[in-house]
Amino acid sequence: MGVRSPVVPAGCVITAGILGTGFWQFHKGNKKGSQLFMRARIVSQAITVGAMMLSLYAQAKQKRLGLI
Repeated sequence: MGVRSPVVPAGCVITAGILGTGFWQFHKGNKKGSQLFMRARIVSQAITVGAMMLSLYAQAKQKRLGLI
């Protein structure tokens, strides 16, 4: 975690992929599948936001310690 953390961009890509799949399921008329993917998107989005917060915390701590 920190300034060059690959977790946040990866989380954004995963969230976008899940969102796109949910839209595709909706387009195909699969309401149950669409709902499942939209719920998965919420979980993925929450994990991504949590990773962003953790990354900001780690960056601030590294600055305080003079590591960056």
